[in-house]
Amino acid sequence: MMEERVLQRQIEAAYGLSVQSITLLRDSGCLAYRVDTADGAYFLRVTKPLFEKTTLDALSVQLYLLEQGFPVPPVIRTSDGAPYAQQKTDDGVCYEILYDWIDGEEVDPETDAEAIGTFVGDLHRVMQDYPGQLPEWDRAYMIDRYLNIMRRKNYPGVDAFAALGEELWARVDSLPRGYCHGDLYRGNLLKTTDGKYYLLDFDTFCRAFSQYDAALICNMTDYFTPEPDGFAKTRAVYERYLSTYTKVIPLSSAEQAAVYDLIAIYHFSLQATIIELFGLIVWITHSLTGSMPGS
Repeated sequence: MMEERVLQRQIEAAYGLSVQSITLLRDSGCLAYRVDTADGAYFLRVTKPLFEKTTLDALSVQLYLLEQGFPVPPVIRTSDGAPYAQQKTDDGVCYEILYDWIDGEEVDPETDAEAIGTFVGDLHRVMQDYPGQLPEWDRAYMIDRYLNIMRRKNYPGVDAFAALGEELWARVDSLPRGYCHGDLYRGNLLKTTDGKYYLLDFDTFCRAFSQYDAALICNMTDYFTPEPDGFAKTRAVYERYLSTYTKVIPLSSAEQAAVYDLIAIYHFSLQATIIELFGLIVWITHSLTGSMPGS
């Protein structure tokens, strides 16, 4: 493909690498590639102009975590020492960010709950001293975005969703906020063959309820097809997660209990994000087929 040949020349010029092949892995919020070179494999993210600020915020977080020795994929510097290459397009600036390729697979919370609890606790501890500013995920972002979409589409059941959103937010509004990953599902935690864990995807780091991360990684309910034992599995995984997380970050009883409300709030936020990124028709299609965009 011409696009990949152009991208190959750009990477070779910026990084001084001899590229053998570039393979597209997915196209969602950004383009993700595997880059094979004479020196080994790399992971490449090519961001879209719409997400320029998000990209720079995410890279700032990742570089900070690297400086603190937290396990995230190393960022490869360009030949002139920059953490990214950039290309100007008619729509704006695209950033090309290259990482070491790390072999592994997504974690299984039912197997790795205790290790994940320690890992996320360490993440939240390290992020307490993060010097930068990140987006605030408040009620407007987590609840009202979806309600506003339904109102614009004249959805007849919006009042019932609004009442549920009001009730859910009242239960969590008084909880303390902190930095959190914001999209900590199992695909964003990589486990290598030698048992090491790496955090992936930094675009959703935010100031919100830290327990929101627990809600996502411990959630064993299926997003599209409710399972009878989903809640019981979630509770079991969450209790094991808490047994180690709270050794790193103490939590009040209210914070510990809030995880189930936060799972419901996550559904409000996720519905809005899917529609914003992919449009209403794609959301309906994926709702019917039971799969997520980019999966």
